[in-house]
Amino acid sequence: MGHTSSCSHVLKSFFLSSSPSLRPQGLVGEKYGSIRVPGEVESAEFEMILDAAVEAGLDTHILEEWYCRDENSVPPAYYLKPKAQMLKNYQNSMESSSAAKTKNDKAWRNVSEEIKRIFRTAVLQLQEKGTMKSADANKFLCSALEDELDFALGKQTPAFLRKCVCYIRKISNFDRFAKLPEMVRYMDIVVSADRVMRNQEAYERLLKVRDEFIPTVVAASNLRVYSSVTHCDMKLGYSQEVESHYVEGLCKQFYEDMVDIIQATVQQNFDTETDPLYDEILQHLSLCKTHAALYKYKSETLDYVQEYLMPSKGSRMSPLVVYGGPCTGKTLLLSEVAKQHVSIFVQQSMRGRSTVHLLANACSLDHLCVC
Repeated sequence: MGHTSSCSHVLKSFFLSSSPSLRPQGLVGEKYGSIRVPGEVESAEFEMILDAAVEAGLDTHILEEWYCRDENSVPPAYYLKPKAQMLKNYQNSMESSSAAKTKNDKAWRNVSEEIKRIFRTAVLQLQEKGTMKSADANKFLCSALEDELDFALGKQTPAFLRKCVCYIRKISNFDRFAKLPEMVRYMDIVVSADRVMRNQEAYERLLKVRDEFIPTVVAASNLRVYSSVTHCDMKLGYSQEVESHYVEGLCKQFYEDMVDIIQATVQQNFDTETDPLYDEILQHLSLCKTHAALYKYKSETLDYVQEYLMPSKGSRMSPLVVYGGPCTGKTLLLSEVAKQHVSIFVQQSMRGRSTVHLLANACSLDHLCVC
């Protein structure tokens, strides 16, 4: 996996997430992450939060500007407007200079941080007053990490969880290197009285997910969980060498687990003309086309992935990771790739007569991970 800056951040990895053979893979590290910018909020909740923000003396202009009410939704809800609609020349900047893209990225970071601040302040106030229940408040206060793990593992059957894998990575003596600028990529940092230290609130929420939520799921199922400890270099801290060593080991373990899950859960023989798995491939193709229709711009990343899928003859393919924060276009990117290359996959797959052969081709053709 191309884990670099996002290696320690628990992010999603959904491979054919509705497939009977490949299920969500979770990566849990030392970073909990910040709260999310809500993409959709029921109107009653949104208006209650808006009132609480006004009562707290906050300027709510940015919420009123970036969210629009949809009366056709049941119940009515407020939706976050697309960045392309709200940021000047956003779409053009994705196709032009990196300077323009950097400018829009900075503008969005400022907007998103202000939206998060307003939601956090208002929701905490409502929770303190008892107006909003803790369970309702948590969906506005949790990070993408907690939200996605709860979605993937929280309300699933034991049969589903047997096809899931979770990788937990702890880093020893991490706090000692918190002052290093690059550590912000791997842990939640706060600055207090000119001291750089770990964000204890975020760390406590991470521990609840890592040391309470996941073990509870394991106790009720046969969820596969791998836990490892990475030791920092005593002088350099979390160095590139340490990172590369971990990533290489994770890639190998992940690939072995995927092959093992396929072999353990799929029937050895079947009639290819009647097996539902082939129908499912077509369904995924349809879904890829739907996602890819939203992918309007070209990028170097798309060209890079396409080049990766067409290696020189006789070369060995290694796993490839597409990483990034929530809502940065990872799913759309790989949907576009899948749409363009699915014919190759189907042609290769139809040569075999077993589901294992079919999914083995999937592993050999698509060493792709979304983080």
